[in-house]
Amino acid sequence: MSAQSVQLDEDSRVAGRGRHRAQSAPPVARSRARARAFAAMTTGTVAVSGVALAGCATDVHADTAMEESPNTAPVTLAAQIGSRAALGGSIAAAAVSEHSSSGLALGAASGVDAPPLAGKIQVGLRVTNPAVTVNANEPIDIGFSLYNEATHEPLANQLVKVQVKLPTGWATFKHLQTNAQGYASYTARVLTTTNVTAIFDGTDALQSAHSTNDATLNVRPQVANVAARLGSLAGDISVGSPRVSVPIASSSIGAKAVYLASLQAGKPYVYGAEGPSSFDCSGLVQYVFKQLGKSLPRTTDAQFAASTRVSQYNKQPGDLIFLGSPGNIYHVGIYAGDGKMWVAPHTGSVVKLQSIYTTSYYVGRF
Repeated sequence: MSAQSVQLDEDSRVAGRGRHRAQSAPPVARSRARARAFAAMTTGTVAVSGVALAGCATDVHADTAMEESPNTAPVTLAAQIGSRAALGGSIAAAAVSEHSSSGLALGAASGVDAPPLAGKIQVGLRVTNPAVTVNANEPIDIGFSLYNEATHEPLANQLVKVQVKLPTGWATFKHLQTNAQGYASYTARVLTTTNVTAIFDGTDALQSAHSTNDATLNVRPQVANVAARLGSLAGDISVGSPRVSVPIASSSIGAKAVYLASLQAGKPYVYGAEGPSSFDCSGLVQYVFKQLGKSLPRTTDAQFAASTRVSQYNKQPGDLIFLGSPGNIYHVGIYAGDGKMWVAPHTGSVVKLQSIYTTSYYVGRF
């Protein structure tokens, strides 16, 4: 190949490379750009690729970028968003501008006081006869007074909830409405010492309240005639000894069961009902004992099978009276003493206290 051909071939290769790659920059320019970048890294300004932590922007004064790496120069955060003082001033200015139409400057007193919020009236509630002593099942009125605590004026036509203390805690059993004198009451009958209190849920204008005191209804010990009991057990045997009376303690749970049953008086009998607004006979028994923390079966036969058998002559208030025969118990009531029981009798009737009308019955105890 001639020397001329070799020269033409070399010129073609150089021209071809020029179409795909720019001419290399002078070494001095590249060195100057790298030195500037190194200075930025060592003067405390940090540039993070993609995120300007202290501020990072393209240096328009740098030489044209060589190769593929970006050329950046440090820009301080203050330069990007302003100094702290400038920033605060900008925010204040914006706030003043925003409220300028109303003539109010940020932080300046307007001279117009907002109307005060009206608070609820503080309410007082108390039991009017907190300590009474009665005979078992003797009626006694328990009263409650609701009043404005600041002025002591009565609060009329307000709903007061009455609660009784059970082994499981306080339970609401009655709702009363105060009269024009802020007074409400109900008639209680108890068989054992009982604690009662009241609460007021409040209204939009009245604060809620709890009675500042509780009522304690103390029951005098019951007395039974031992001679009469011996006569019942002995049949025709005559007891010639003098009549002797001794106190007989009643079951606390049993007495409370009677009391809770009495609170259901007047509620209708509905077959299969378990309360609290209606009952059948076994539903009433189950409901009452559930309030005392005892879980009883649902049906009369199941309740009879689960109870402890007790002689008719040893029955106490709170024992269960079962009518029928084992496997076919058709009725049950809660013995209240004095030959009577609380029952939900039949369709068309209501929960009531009635005499045990037959001598053929079983007694069960829980």
